Amino acid sequence: MRIRKKTILYAASVLAAGNLALQALGFVYRILLSHFAGAEGLGVYRLVNSAYLVLNAGCLSGVTMACSRLSAAYEARGRKDQLPVILRLAFTVFFSLCVGCTAIVLLSREYIATELLGDSRCAKAFPFVLLCLALTGIENVFKSLFIGLERMQFTAYSEVGEQLIRIIAVFCLLYWYNGDDYGIIAMLIFAGMVFSEIFSSLFLTRMFRKYIHFPKSRMQIDRVLLRQFFFIALPLSGSALAGNLISSAGAVLLPQRLMDAGLTYEQALSALGVISGMAMPLILLPIALVSSVCTALLPAITAAQAVGNDARVQALVGRSISTVGLIALPATAVLVPLSPQLSAFFFHQPLSMKYVIALGAVAVVTYYQMSTGSLLNALGLQHINVITAVGSELLQLVLMYHWAARPTLGIYGYLYAMLLSALLAFAVNLHFLHYKTGFALRPVRRFGVPAFCGVTLFAWTRVFYTVFQSVCATDWAALLLTVSGAIVLYVFVLRLLGVRLIAYLQKRVEKGALPTVCMW
Repeated sequence: MRIRKKTILYAASVLAAGNLALQALGFVYRILLSHFAGAEGLGVYRLVNSAYLVLNAGCLSGVTMACSRLSAAYEARGRKDQLPVILRLAFTVFFSLCVGCTAIVLLSREYIATELLGDSRCAKAFPFVLLCLALTGIENVFKSLFIGLERMQFTAYSEVGEQLIRIIAVFCLLYWYNGDDYGIIAMLIFAGMVFSEIFSSLFLTRMFRKYIHFPKSRMQIDRVLLRQFFFIALPLSGSALAGNLISSAGAVLLPQRLMDAGLTYEQALSALGVISGMAMPLILLPIALVSSVCTALLPAITAAQAVGNDARVQALVGRSISTVGLIALPATAVLVPLSPQLSAFFFHQPLSMKYVIALGAVAVVTYYQMSTGSLLNALGLQHINVITAVGSELLQLVLMYHWAARPTLGIYGYLYAMLLSALLAFAVNLHFLHYKTGFALRPVRRFGVPAFCGVTLFAWTRVFYTVFQSVCATDWAALLLTVSGAIVLYVFVLRLLGVRLIAYLQKRVEKGALPTVCMW
């Protein structure tokens, strides 16, 4: 069989193209929501969405992972006759959990909205939340099967189409309503999500029937498969549910703690809407590039570990961390000085420089935590990543509870809680990566060089954006010149430091060869 040669640059570029398309559409979607819902409306939607994320995690996270892993394993063993059994088992478990959650939510919707979420207006959206959950389950089970069978192009088509339909549906519904009842606005947002999930479910069902051919004989679910399924699903569902419960508790408690700091309820809810629906998505724009590089590297790391090549594992782990730093830090450093202007333009929401600097620090540390967690998963150390992730969420909740209620901190207490908890989680992940693989830490190369590039680009952007504004006809021209100059300066600084990123990214990954991603 002929093996097509690929580079890490090629793989990461393909993944980044899809991620950037989704992120661009998602950014348009958030601008739309901010225009029709406003900061307070986004706060109500965030409360409802926190409940939805808990239901989604409990019903789907373990089921989809079990479906994906088992379908890949059984196909590799030539046991395609078991694939319809896996699919049937996944749907059975999901719909059983979904029916239980539906009964609980419908019977206690007022209590959940008023007592748990802290806003009775959230109850209006619950019927559409449950319908969205059922359709998302159908979509994600099929999606997990396609991933296991390496038919990931279908999931990409589905996600892009789903996002486009969601934007159109939500726009039409909110434009038609044109009211100021934030409970109804949250309900209409989830109604638009239902339309998009209908498309994804129908599309993936069609692709399944057209391209996946199973034996016609109906096989029964045996005990071995059942045990394997729940061995994967139960721990992952439990950890995802715990993490989302803690995160949702933080979203619910934050407005209450901000009220203790002196804000009115409307101001506190607006602060939640701004940070979750406007500021954080803006600062996290580079995540598409970071996640693409991480995803492109994981198969190579797993393969190197499987053949016992410890030297290759050490090199790849170190280079992964270096690459994330060289992408995340400079990109965030350019974005932070521009964020107040971009936020005012897109969302009509002013942001102070102190606020976006704190957000930028949170974003960078989050990238490092995400990348080291992915490396642990690739090395079969996912239990460590689960513990640090859940522990980080719990620590963040405790710190936020104490710090956000202080009048001298307010919303900054929440930002500092996110920063410290993510930093500790990253430190723990890094410690275990170093302990388990023995890769060289090299702090100057791994962290010093990206930090130097970040500081340089931050200073350039902060100074020259103002200069270009005074000489250019429009702010967009000043923005284009500033970003273009930052890219040129970044390449120049890397060359001065002896780093040739593109040359390493272009090296071919051949069977048995070491995939190299960045410098040194």
